[in-house]
Amino acid sequence: MRYLASLIAASLLLAGTSHAEEHEGRRLAMPAKVSAAWKTECGSCHMAYPPGLLPGRSWNALMDNLSHHFGSNASLDKGTEAEIRQFLLYASSDRDTRPAKAAPGERIVTRITDTARFADWHEEVRADVFRRQSVGSAANCMACHRGAEQGNFDEHQVRIPR
Repeated sequence: MRYLASLIAASLLLAGTSHAEEHEGRRLAMPAKVSAAWKTECGSCHMAYPPGLLPGRSWNALMDNLSHHFGSNASLDKGTEAEIRQFLLYASSDRDTRPAKAAPGERIVTRITDTARFADWHEEVRADVFRRQSVGSAANCMACHRGAEQGNFDEHQVRIPR
């Protein structure tokens, strides 16, 4: 009987661990202290995307081309640009030790929606969902992921608007 109880306890523990690991990749580490400049400057036009969504080389490419930032001039003074770049690199997906990184290899991806991680996380979402007026586009994470700005993309907290 004691053996059976131990076996059941071990099974429950392992089941809980595998469930946690399955969803661990849906929560990105956010530094305890975020850059106020990042939150203000990046968040003034769109969601301040969590740095863990892209590797450092991608953030560098984006920061190097702010004068042509997806059709807008998002140029910043040198001090603000340096602060934001430092924060993005510090918290980029390069710091993520899990195997499913945002953009493995040497490829430079500047659109989060072009990453393997995005494709994997959204494989069951039909393309027309992203075109809904209530969503706008695949880049509007907050339409469905209420905790997106905090790096929380847990599928159990997703609410897809109609």
